[in-house]
Amino acid sequence: MGKHQALFLAVLLMAGCREAATLTLSDGERQTLGDYRGQWLVVNYFAEWCAPCLREMPLLNELSAAAGPAVLAVSFDALPAQALHSLKARYEMMMPVVASLEGAWPFDVPRVLPTTFVIDPRGRLAEQHQGELHAEDIARWQSLYWGD
Repeated sequence: MGKHQALFLAVLLMAGCREAATLTLSDGERQTLGDYRGQWLVVNYFAEWCAPCLREMPLLNELSAAAGPAVLAVSFDALPAQALHSLKARYEMMMPVVASLEGAWPFDVPRVLPTTFVIDPRGRLAEQHQGELHAEDIARWQSLYWGD
């Protein structure tokens, strides 16, 4: 085996060893990014101390209830399960609340809150939005990505 072939094989093996993109919901259920393959996915990072994050929850609830993308709300803070359940109830969050993301997601953990990621049906990052979401943002995504 030649030097280039060996290098190529090593790269392929390392790429195959990347940890799968997984998530743990507030109730302990585990899922993978692959569970959402074939549909649009909106991943929103929030924190209970972030006022803009909490203001956009009604928009995310509407989006979650509509026929369109799947929506996940990811807690930026490592809160215990009971605190996440409490927060979900207090803000009437209709979408699944994620306690943690692990593995190779198509984005990095945000440095600004709120941050929302739009993931395409093949699991690739289509768009990133930093700051509070507004109805116009959701309407634009709908027209660009998942339609009426």
